[in-house]
This record gives sequence, structure tokens and C-alpha cells, in this order.
Amino acid sequence: MILQVALLLAGLSVATGSICCPPQQFSAFQYITFVNSRTTASALHSFVYDGTNQRYLISSNRNDNNFIGTTKVIYDYKKKLGYSINTESKLCTTFPVQGQFEDQENVCVPSGAVSLGPLFYGYNRNRLNALSYTYKTTAFDGRQQIVETTVTKDGCVPIISTTTTVGGEGGNSLYTVGYNNFYQGLRDDTFFDIPSYC
Repeated sequence: MILQVALLLAGLSVATGSICCPPQQFSAFQYITFVNSRTTASALHSFVYDGTNQRYLISSNRNDNNFIGTTKVIYDYKKKLGYSINTESKLCTTFPVQGQFEDQENVCVPSGAVSLGPLFYGYNRNRLNALSYTYKTTAFDGRQQIVETTVTKDGCVPIISTTTTVGGEGGNSLYTVGYNNFYQGLRDDTFFDIPSYC
């Protein structure tokens, strides 16, 4: 579930009807927390977003020497296929990817978002100027959501996003995604290579 929701923010050009959009290709670490009345879950993983080719990758079990770990899941919307790959055990399963790429992900801060004002992180010359917004949206299952997102003033790079979902199994839920070690562009195209055992 965390992997599916992990794409709340992600996708340099400004789309029609939006305030700003993140870069079309980037890599980052994401720290994710999900809480409702029944569950608390958290995860730290590598995230590679490739809006140009309509795909993204989520990887875990990484060590400090590698950005991509031994397990990774690739969602390829052009091929309508997903791949769950364990490079250590050489296991791979494929699954169908549903929907359209941009329909699956909220890639931009929408034009209807309300500004919560400018803010900054850090101090003096090293500070990072940011903008914060809130807006309402609808989850894939029809439940109402309130999103608060903070992005850099220059470049619309995501910093943190919090989504409150009203109702549903387990009651109201809170989902946060924090981004760090952000890298614009793709560090390595081979991240998306599908091994022969798939």
C-alpha cells in the first residue's frame, strides 16, 4: 500500500491548470509514514521518477554504497507492465499496470491550491526558500483527501507532502512523504533495465 501511495508528488514544465510541477526526471530518497486507527507503517526507499518515459521505480533493501538496492519495483505505463525484481535471489514477477500515467499521480501543485505562505529551511546564506500549499482531492476509491505540500520556491522540488484521507477502512488516515538527497535527472539509465530472468 505504501508503494502505491508513494507517488503523491512527482512530474520542469508547468502543466495547464497547475501552479508548478517538479522536474520530469529525478531521483530521491523518500521517507514515508502511514497512520490510521489500525495501522502505523513507515518506510525509507529510493525513488526514481521518469515522466519523460512514463515510468517510475521504487527500491528498498539498499545499503549506503548503492542508491538502488536488492529489491525494486518498476511501473512502466507505456508497456502497461510492472516488474517486482529481487536481484539477489534472481526472482522476478510481472503484473499489469492500470490507468494512465498522469491519472495515477498528482504530478503538479494544482491551480486551485491555496497558498499557506512562503517559508524557509536553514539559516542565513544556506537557507532553502520554499512555498507551501493546501488543496482538496479525491482518492482512487472516491474518499475525500486534504493535501498539504511544501516545494522549493525555485524549481518546485518536493520537500514534504502530507495527505489526510477521510473515512474508509481503519478510519481517517494520515500519509506523509518526505524527500531528501534529491537529484534532478536520472543518475543512471540502467536503473530501469529489466533482467533476462524476467
